Amino acid sequence: MKFSRLLPLLVACTLLFSACQNKTAQLGEISVTIVDLQPAGATLLESRAVLTLRFVNENITPFGFAGTSHKLYLNGTYVGKAVNQEPFGLPPLSTTTRNVTLMLENIALVQQVLAMRGQTAVSYRLDSVIFTKEGDDELKLPTQTKGTLDLQALGASR
Repeated sequence: MKFSRLLPLLVACTLLFSACQNKTAQLGEISVTIVDLQPAGATLLESRAVLTLRFVNENITPFGFAGTSHKLYLNGTYVGKAVNQEPFGLPPLSTTTRNVTLMLENIALVQQVLAMRGQTAVSYRLDSVIFTKEGDDELKLPTQTKGTLDLQALGASR
């Protein structure tokens, strides 16, 4: 009999404590997509390109970036890496674009893709790591984006 009286109290306490745990906001989606890829110099024979990235904050809270790192794959093959060490912020539910310098490590692949006549769009995969700070702790948030990229601007500058 005593147990039946304690059961409602036990259930109420369990619900109360579980509700308190869920009140902390969790980080929603931060996505990174490629907007554009341009040669850094007069030709693509150089080992650098300018990668324009779009950052999307789907959170209801602002997000601060301590830096970012990106690896670009074209048609499934690694092309190069870009690192941004400049901190920036992103307001809630908003987007921003940033230009980063892509160090091309596989120029031959890019030239091969450009040589395909009539095909200027290629599939890409962008593996990004977002660096942020929470108090004294540095956090790394990996994200991956897939899509297609129009290389027509690169082809025009050959």
